[in-house]
Amino acid sequence: MVRYKSVVEGGLHDNVKANIVVLSAQYKYSKRNSIRYEIQNLFTKQDDGNWFASVVEFGFAPKYAFYLSDLYNYGVTKIHYPNFGGSYRKGGSRFSLSYGRQRAGLFCVGGICRFVPAATGITATLTTTLGK
Repeated sequence: MVRYKSVVEGGLHDNVKANIVVLSAQYKYSKRNSIRYEIQNLFTKQDDGNWFASVVEFGFAPKYAFYLSDLYNYGVTKIHYPNFGGSYRKGGSRFSLSYGRQRAGLFCVGGICRFVPAATGITATLTTTLGK
């Protein structure tokens, strides 16, 4: 896989050649409760080197979810980005609260990407969808 860093992050950068492996599993232990686990590994000799990510999420449908995650660079920086949080959903609205460390850079969720600064602390998010 070639990551076109100049296109994604802007500016003049060399392209990054990387291989990514993802393993994801979900287990529903009752009609409304589930646990999801995902691990990812990015292998590259360029940029910041190798990265490992993992997340475990507990879902209590349809309203609650809680998660623990960590993003670890074992290539160059040897730094962890732990995070934990939860969310409450009602109708078309979702409120989430988390605490942890955020890596600076491009942050994408559900196909929506934005640049974020490095930060450590509490994050609160309210998302509302109108209509069906």
